[in-house]
Amino acid sequence: MHPASGNHRWLVEPLIGIALVLIWAAGFSTPLVSFVPMRGEMIAYTTPYAFVLVVGFAVAIALSRVATGTSLVLVGVLLAAQLLLWPARFNVLSWSAYLMLLVFATLVGFHAARRMRMVAPFVLVLYAVVVSALLVLPRFSATSIDGLINGKHLSTVALIPDLLVSSGVAALITFGFWYLGVRLRLVSSALRSGWDDATSPIISIAQRVLLPLRPVLEPAIAVAFYVLWIIAEAGRSGSSPWPSFPFTLGLLAASIAVARPYPRVAVALPGVVLAIQLFGIPARFGSTTWPVYFAVLVTCLIVSATADRRIRWLSLPIAAVYVAVITTLMTVPALSDGYGWTSWVGAGNSGDNVIKSFAGVLVVGLLLTAAAWFIGFGLRASQLKRAADAKLGATVDELRSAEIDLIVASERDRIAQDVHDIMAHSLAVIIAQADGARFIGPQRPDAISESLERIAASARTSLAEVRMLIESLVEDPDGHSNPTLENLDDLVERMRGAGLTITVNRFGDPTVLTSGQQLAVYRIVQESLTNALKHAGAQPAARLTLDWRGPGLALTVASTGEPRQHPNSNVRGHGHCRGLYGMRERARVAGGWLTADVDDEAPGGYLVTAFVPTACVVEQTTEAPETALLAAAGSR
Repeated sequence: MHPASGNHRWLVEPLIGIALVLIWAAGFSTPLVSFVPMRGEMIAYTTPYAFVLVVGFAVAIALSRVATGTSLVLVGVLLAAQLLLWPARFNVLSWSAYLMLLVFATLVGFHAARRMRMVAPFVLVLYAVVVSALLVLPRFSATSIDGLINGKHLSTVALIPDLLVSSGVAALITFGFWYLGVRLRLVSSALRSGWDDATSPIISIAQRVLLPLRPVLEPAIAVAFYVLWIIAEAGRSGSSPWPSFPFTLGLLAASIAVARPYPRVAVALPGVVLAIQLFGIPARFGSTTWPVYFAVLVTCLIVSATADRRIRWLSLPIAAVYVAVITTLMTVPALSDGYGWTSWVGAGNSGDNVIKSFAGVLVVGLLLTAAAWFIGFGLRASQLKRAADAKLGATVDELRSAEIDLIVASERDRIAQDVHDIMAHSLAVIIAQADGARFIGPQRPDAISESLERIAASARTSLAEVRMLIESLVEDPDGHSNPTLENLDDLVERMRGAGLTITVNRFGDPTVLTSGQQLAVYRIVQESLTNALKHAGAQPAARLTLDWRGPGLALTVASTGEPRQHPNSNVRGHGHCRGLYGMRERARVAGGWLTADVDDEAPGGYLVTAFVPTACVVEQTTEAPETALLAAAGSR
């Protein structure tokens, strides 16, 4: 929505960006300085360059609605700046600004257009890998001494397992937040009407690939989670929590594996792990293993998406309690590995720092837990909606079939009524004339000729009406009544209301036309004016002329305007299209003719000319061949 539209929803994203910057500055940034410290001192300060990057993330969030592509490019430029410029990198506390990119991913999934939705997930996943490198590899950290979240100072090659784990987790989380935005867009009442055909092909492909593997998906995730963490933590010093770490890691991985078939067990297993860690110091996680707690978020997401109503709603408050316990284990030095979060980030273990870190970690944990739960809830809602749509589609098909049967039955009744109305009177006259001629023929031979003329006239009239009935069955099956010449003024007014400038000229006094001929004239004028409105381009205008000064009605419809440019079209070839072909057939059935072609005297103009003879002229032209045929038969 553009700001000029008058809708103030475009202000939502800028306000979100401002709020996130304020939260980061208040709770997660180290002291902001106006100078660039020595690289080894970067752990204690936030440089102006890093602050500018945080503001840049907020700007990208603000632009996500009105310029999604620009916002994606902006984030890429900011991350590239961090890769190339070490003073712009975050330290062990300010790196929480990267969480703003999760909000950005959600907004991109919600606002991106169709083509951008196909590209955005790949770009966002690439950004997640870059962020992982900035957090894990020492060469891309602010101090160049060790990684921000793993605390390792090994070579890049030795840290490849850590990079794989963090990249995989970051990519999954980023894709999940993007998918949350997509699902929110799908269920949004403001956008639901035009988005059925705009579903991202990535989602369709993922569904087709993963559907056969659905029963083993959660166990496979659990196995990968366990194996990657074992590889990442193998070979650490004896101070690390081994061998208790594989046991607690296994319990959290098991909670992921059984989340679908046994959601109650899955919800209980993280509680068992936290209870063990509260009472067993060797089982607690340290500065490099605390991200294992993200398994709780994965379990919460799966339970929210697959469990029954009761356990699904209970899982959210239970997960919130787990987050509070995890925050306590991470931030309180006496309950952690002896150091706690404040020591991990280099802030010291003073009381103020512990309280501040407790509040910050708790808020972030609760937000991530709520996001994971709502992603699962959205997946479940989407599945239920697809099932409901399938049932609705089946019901609509059944109703459509019943409606067709009803229309067919109604049409049969209408045809029977039309045949009766048209033929009953004519056949009654023909029978009466034939019987009368048969009875009085021997006494009055001259009366036979008069009776035959009346029979022929009635038959011709009936034939014309039957032809018009057959045509109405093909093109206008909505009722008995057909428009007449008296309805032309209403037609002209309707076309004027649609934007067509019409001038009507009438010459002479109207004469008698049959109802079928009047219908033909009406349809010819209607089709001509409709074509003028559709094909004359900007400022369309038409001139309708009705001339009764001959042996019938001569009508012309001349249209002008600024024609649209269609390089592959040929206006003169439109005579074979359905509309012009129908007009010619109507004129022919009514006893007349019609031509339609480009008006050479008016640039961009088109001219339709038709003639429909009066009823008496039709009878005379029809009678002449019959008279010649009878004369030829008499000569034999």
